[in-house]
Amino acid sequence: MDDLTAQAEALLADMKPVSPSAAPGQNMLPPNTRRDVPGEYAPSPVWRAGDGPATLFVHGWDDTHRVWRLFAMDFIQNQRPALLVDLPGHGASNAEQAGWPYAGAAVRDVCAAEAPIDTIIAHSFGCIATLRAVELGTRADYLVLIAPPLSGADGGFRSRQRKKGYSDDVISRAEALCLERTGFPASRSDFRSVLEAYEGRTLIIGSEADAECPVGPMKALADGLPNVDVLVYPDLDHRALAQDTGVLADVLAFLGY
Repeated sequence: MDDLTAQAEALLADMKPVSPSAAPGQNMLPPNTRRDVPGEYAPSPVWRAGDGPATLFVHGWDDTHRVWRLFAMDFIQNQRPALLVDLPGHGASNAEQAGWPYAGAAVRDVCAAEAPIDTIIAHSFGCIATLRAVELGTRADYLVLIAPPLSGADGGFRSRQRKKGYSDDVISRAEALCLERTGFPASRSDFRSVLEAYEGRTLIIGSEADAECPVGPMKALADGLPNVDVLVYPDLDHRALAQDTGVLADVLAFLGY
């Protein structure tokens, strides 16, 4: 193996998520609320509270369903059915592949198994998984996309790898290897056509203080789409957007609660 390929392999290995402990006592809901939903690539661990059309909460990269403690518990306490999932390679999931195509398929599979789905609320990488699921045929009346990573055509993939110290040549080689092995690009953010075809309502939420996911691409994605609203906060960081009471209040207002 030449040095360039070796470095590219290291980059790909470095892309695997590192999420918090998945010990049973760490999960938000009791063990009897969990089931594993079969999927195209791997089973997905899902926790449900309540019967009827549910809201599915989708976490981001290097995270688990527990990021939704504030949001989901509000839904549950107010008798609104809630679904929580650990994406492939995260938390309680044992899946080997964790990239956006596999996460999108997992969201699609969970929504199909737990249908009907009223709303999908997603954070960060979970937004990409959600948009991919909608592209694959998932139906929900509402989408709430919090801090979607949309910077550039690749979702900021190359810039993130540069910050880790990888050269452009190494990044290009890693992208080529990923495409060759999986049939998918390493990263993706071109989901404008998905929202153009989506018949429900969408709320995109960002923050001027979020250095990871700038709001400019969010506004560009929504521009000219009558069923898409954008809400921008001045001072919340990336993860705080999924854990803030003010954001929760605005989401509930958007959903009509």
